[in-house]
Parts: sequence; C-alpha cells; structure tokens
Amino acid sequence: MDRILLVESDISLCSVISRTLAGLGYGIDIAYDGSEARSLTRGSQYRIGLIGERLSDGDGAALFEELHGSQRSMRGVLLSPAANLYTVSKAVGSGMTRIISKPINYKELLTLIEKEGRMVALMDAPVAAETSRTAVFDEEAVANLTAQEIEFLLSDKDLIEVIRSVDYPFAGKER
Repeated sequence: MDRILLVESDISLCSVISRTLAGLGYGIDIAYDGSEARSLTRGSQYRIGLIGERLSDGDGAALFEELHGSQRSMRGVLLSPAANLYTVSKAVGSGMTRIISKPINYKELLTLIEKEGRMVALMDAPVAAETSRTAVFDEEAVANLTAQEIEFLLSDKDLIEVIRSVDYPFAGKER
C-alpha cells in the first residue's frame, strides 16, 4: 500500500490530518520532527511527504531534500504558514512539488494528494545515478493524458523535464 509521511511539529494539526486521511483509507505515518522522519524512512517507502516548513529540529524543505535522496519517488508537499516567494523558491529548490498554506484547506489537501499519487504512477523506476535529481517519466503514459489531465497532474517543473527528455535529441537540429 502506498503510504503518506506527515512531518509536522504541531501535534493537534498532525492529529486532524492523520485522522482525516486514515478515515479516507490512506496509510499515514506521523513524525513530529526530522529525526523521527529519518527513522521512519529507513523502514518504509512513501509516495507523498507532507512536511511542515518549520520543524522543532530544522527546516522542512531541507529535510525533504535529505529524505528524497533515499526516497526518489516520494513527492514533497510543504505545509507553510506563508506561501511567499522565498518559501516557494526554497520548496522548489529542495525538490518539493507543491505548497499548502496553513490553516489547511482539506478539500485542497485531498485534491493534491490524489494528484500527487497519480504523478507517482507516471514515473518510471528511480534514475540509475543516485546523484541525479531528475524524475524519469513514462513517455507513453504522459502522451496518453488529456490536456486537462496534464494541467492537473504536472507541475511546471515536471513539464519542463518531460519536454527536455523528449526534445533533447533534437536540440539544435532542423526538423
């Protein structure tokens, strides 16, 4: 079963999110700080990491970047009290794909979890070179998506990677 990792220092927020997602049938593990999250990722694979921006022992975006090294298919979502330009830049720079502002809008959260889960299904096995941060997409699966599904499922960063992977052989050549 695909699991969700929730890392957040706010115990009451964790409780509400975990009860909501578990009630809808999602498998969810909770960590209240970065060290607990590191421990959990050693024993389980996660498809989505919901990570708070400010943790009691560090920065959520930096934690995701670290965890993503061993959890290549995990999609990162930053839970942030303020989604300003700095926060967005930090999240994208660490490899996270989305930001959800606090207080949490649960309709938005559920839509995002469904969307991110479908994105994981589009990805092939992790890239062979562990140092590479680029996701590899199943070109046929992406090609079969409608324009609305592409808009809904793929972030701008994902679209750029798909275009580069398909267009690279033709770069600089007349077609």
